[in-house]
Amino acid sequence: NRGAAYYRKGELDTALQNYNIAIVLNPELADTYSNRGYTYFEIGNLEKAVQDYNRAIALNSNDAEIYNNRGAAYYRKGEFDTAIQDYNTTIDLNPEFADAYYNRGEVWLHLREWEKTRADLITAKNMGVDLVASFHNEYESIEDFEAKRDVKVPEDIAALLRRD
Repeated sequence: NRGAAYYRKGELDTALQNYNIAIVLNPELADTYSNRGYTYFEIGNLEKAVQDYNRAIALNSNDAEIYNNRGAAYYRKGEFDTAIQDYNTTIDLNPEFADAYYNRGEVWLHLREWEKTRADLITAKNMGVDLVASFHNEYESIEDFEAKRDVKVPEDIAALLRRD
């Protein structure tokens, strides 16, 4: 719990120290590995994040959030196919996990799989995900995405992600 408290305060190094202590005291808690993995993800240490998510999944293979978070780490690493697999597992475990549809849709966007992108983004939107806010956490605009990826996004998909 102390690790989570330090995480919420933005003291990520202290959070990691506390997660490390908690793991020494009880190495069988999936949530501790998952939380430490998320902290590693936030500081950009994607390899350690994936390692912790792997351990968390080994301890609790039915937690959809862990797969979703590991998918995000793989996505950031550019391992799109592996990210898709994790998002698929997330959705299989919890079909109401709205963010997983957005996350998978974003990967499809990078892979230029327009029909799959469209389907997942519309599903996420219908489930209440703010597509525009989520997209703009990473990109300034559709044009920014297109320039960075040397691609032209179909207009109907762009409209889902564009600020008014």
